[in-house]
Amino acid sequence: MGEVDLIAEHIAPQYRLAVYLQSGTGQRPSEALAFSTECQRSGFVRVRWQVSAKAHRGDCHTSIVPLKHRTEGEYRDVPAAPFVEQEIDGHLSRWAPVPVAFTGLRGRRRRLEVFFSPRQRGKGVMPTASTFGYHFKKACVAAGVVDVDGKAKYTPGSLRHFFASTALANGVPIREVSRWLGHKSIKTTVDIYGHLGPVRPIMKVRRLGRQTPGGCYA
Repeated sequence: MGEVDLIAEHIAPQYRLAVYLQSGTGQRPSEALAFSTECQRSGFVRVRWQVSAKAHRGDCHTSIVPLKHRTEGEYRDVPAAPFVEQEIDGHLSRWAPVPVAFTGLRGRRRRLEVFFSPRQRGKGVMPTASTFGYHFKKACVAAGVVDVDGKAKYTPGSLRHFFASTALANGVPIREVSRWLGHKSIKTTVDIYGHLGPVRPIMKVRRLGRQTPGGCYA
């Protein structure tokens, strides 16, 4: 079993899908946590919103905000491999989407049917990236995915790097990877990943034959 799958197996069940949205479509943690019914498309996902860092507060009226470096209404489409779509279906078989109302930056009231929202009382409206980070590190330790000091070997951001390195290793042009990641400019992508050639991804996935972001196979 690969490291991504080990983490997914040991994380709190409601966050399993977030692991695969990050590793399979390159979303930031805050973007994955804002995944809603409008994001689910046939063969791809539409990334349009992210969860605010203040979303856990009960008095937060802008719990969901536009993407980083983007204005309200802008989005990006990212190909979704079959295993990502399977994980989405699996999540929906256990948890129905939850309606969340919020005020957009332009003052307009909006409503999304989100996949990640605490069901227990007293935990605010939406989980944040820091909440997910806590569960992610806990899952790494439980799965034995740790460094020599026994601390979590990866962070949620490592899943996004896994997505990018996998795509580049399978021949996807760096300009396309940059668009999928939502970088402000291709220079950012080149600065981070430009040194990568045909290399092995930094994390491993479990089953051979899983489709990778570039439409190739690992």
